[in-house]
Amino acid sequence: MNKENIFLDDSLFLRLTKKAEKKNLEFSLENNTINIKNENLDSFFKTLFRFCSRSKFCFSIFKNEFDFFSIEIYNTKEIESFFIKVQYSYNISKEKIKFKKEFNKYKKRRIYPIVGPDGVGKTTLLTSAIDIKQKNILYKRFKKIVRRSIVYNLMYPINRFFLKRKLGKKPEKDQHDDVHYLLILLAGIFYYPYLVFNSRFKNKIVFVDRFFNDYLLENISFLDKKTILRKNWNKLLSMIPTVFWTIHLDAKPKTILSRKDELKKRDVKKYKKYNFKIYLAKPSFVYTYINTDLELDDCKLFLEHTYNKVLEK
Repeated sequence: MNKENIFLDDSLFLRLTKKAEKKNLEFSLENNTINIKNENLDSFFKTLFRFCSRSKFCFSIFKNEFDFFSIEIYNTKEIESFFIKVQYSYNISKEKIKFKKEFNKYKKRRIYPIVGPDGVGKTTLLTSAIDIKQKNILYKRFKKIVRRSIVYNLMYPINRFFLKRKLGKKPEKDQHDDVHYLLILLAGIFYYPYLVFNSRFKNKIVFVDRFFNDYLLENISFLDKKTILRKNWNKLLSMIPTVFWTIHLDAKPKTILSRKDELKKRDVKKYKKYNFKIYLAKPSFVYTYINTDLELDDCKLFLEHTYNKVLEK
């Protein structure tokens, strides 16, 4: 695989910057570095996200410093790397010091959620790329974590009874969890210290299938309703633990629905859009987007590559 930063006219880097120029984003180029003002950064990342998701490219965003990012884009032939230097209109020396402390703190806390709708291939990709049966790896499913909690099992029968009366039929567990999202968040937050303990004191690498993100979405389990972000999602987001690396899996709605027909096409699209919006609102230090419409070996290669970079000392 060619990892050299040789940007030809048809390079992914130049194609991306042309897309950004069409959006009238202001930035300047210096070799393989984009200089951009802080207020334009999210718009640039949205352009990156659309560019890669529509083209079935994978990418990772590494926030190495408070004002510096490295980006990798994978098109199944090569990985292209470039950098983003963020310009601020005020002195950021204090923010840099605080960022460095948090970076080191969460890098040591190796808890990595994998988000994506059912049918996107989370378990298939992870287990093909990483041996989750190794002693130093702990693999947990977020749904099972919360549904096995004491608080969940105490409240579930009561909630189900009243929800059944409201809906006029027996609700599915996912529908119960959608309506009673605060219970899910609470159960997850109570359990989270156990994951931290395993990571910090038992020196384990913790992968979590799904995460708190799913419960910032409303109506995701009701086919007759449109999926939206909850009105209080920003406040809820402040309750959710920060992680070092987020892995976001995606595919075309047709692909996902052919594997598990549990959502509507519009909801699959909303899931993708909203999860990136959540990342922008509360960024992990590393964010990886993988399109599982690609061959499994390609997805596996990029995941393994990023995994090794994340674990670098």
